[in-house]
Amino acid sequence: MKQKDLLKQMCSYALEMSLKKGATHARVAATSNNANGMSVLNDSLETIEKAVDSSLTLHLFVEGRYGTCSTNKVDPSGLDKLLDDAIASVKLLAPDPFRKLVPKELRYEGPPLYSAHSGSVDTGVKKAFLLDCACAIWNKEPALISVMADYSDHRQWLHLADSDGLHCTSEETWYNYSVECTVRGKGDARPSDWDFQGGIHPWDIGIGSGLPCTCAATALERALAKRNPRKIVSGRYRVIVENRVAATLLAPLIDAMSGSSLQQQNSFLLDKLGENIASSVLTLIDDPRRKGTPGCRFFDSEGLATAKRAVIEAGRLNMYFLSTYYAEKMQMHPTISSPSLLLLKEGKGNAATLAGLIKNGIFVTGFNGGNCNTTTGDFSYGIEGFYVEHGQITYPINEMVMTGNMLDLWSRLLAAGDDALKTMSWQTPSLLFDDIEFSGL
Repeated sequence: MKQKDLLKQMCSYALEMSLKKGATHARVAATSNNANGMSVLNDSLETIEKAVDSSLTLHLFVEGRYGTCSTNKVDPSGLDKLLDDAIASVKLLAPDPFRKLVPKELRYEGPPLYSAHSGSVDTGVKKAFLLDCACAIWNKEPALISVMADYSDHRQWLHLADSDGLHCTSEETWYNYSVECTVRGKGDARPSDWDFQGGIHPWDIGIGSGLPCTCAATALERALAKRNPRKIVSGRYRVIVENRVAATLLAPLIDAMSGSSLQQQNSFLLDKLGENIASSVLTLIDDPRRKGTPGCRFFDSEGLATAKRAVIEAGRLNMYFLSTYYAEKMQMHPTISSPSLLLLKEGKGNAATLAGLIKNGIFVTGFNGGNCNTTTGDFSYGIEGFYVEHGQITYPINEMVMTGNMLDLWSRLLAAGDDALKTMSWQTPSLLFDDIEFSGL
């Protein structure tokens, strides 16, 4: 019997036995994962990794109480013992009346989602691909200290079922490679930078396509550009945030929309539903059913059906991310537990185009540490990037900190580019903000 068929069979067995052993309701998630990794340092193979695992995760609803357990032993005797112990333990917990299965009218009922490559990549092919990437620049630039090329692929199969009749399945693959270059800078400085590529098929990253990989050359170019940075005076500047890192500023908004933050009153977006929380430039769509894209899914971790939603529309907050549990606790309607494929509405141009719209400012290409307070929205991030002078991206800068409040920041969004990276599940283009506080270290 194939592993996937065995896991499905054990899902049915686990549900049946959960009810027989005293559970009121139950949900089971069966997963099978296969992951591979490889890295090349300069011109030599550095590491090879492989991981294969299967597991069952059981969600048990017992006498108004709720608990979970998991196992990688998919045999009846092992499951029987696990269920006996788990149900006995759940009965000791405090009642939790807000824990329920997904209502039938909200759960996903449809065909399986297959967003997967049917084949695999030979180890020798992966090695040759990475060596070609690294050797394309190794020993060709005197300032280059090291080049690290990493490859990974992942296949995940998931089957979700519950005692009320939920049955949904998905299978997905993801292929990724990245290159990081470190170069000699001024004195002891060793600036580095990276580039990456990803997709659901190996040819999305160049394997088997016949096209040369460009990540190494791009990573080297970016690292060399960061040499000999200067300091600039503290003050308020217009700022461009590069597409590769703009999601760092979006993440606190998403966190503040989550059911856990809202229910615990740990969110700066509490009671903001239906209000303007950002500039009219900001429109954010969750579009989870675009097959072949990162983040595509038909259902979430409890079986809630996904749907296309306008999360923020012209600055207006339209929804929170609510699982059935937090929706029950907050006496609201469930939406979805978390976003899938987030699309920030694009404008025109890339970072260089946006730079042309300002006289002087800062182009942020990376965030170095820092944090955002989810309750207040206050943030502080170390940044790296370049100074923008007379509409041109010029010399690198360092030792600067970007500070402010998230609601104020997003109200100052002036424009978005059209350069969102299609290999990311949060597709954010380069963004232009007005009058943001920067201080030197």
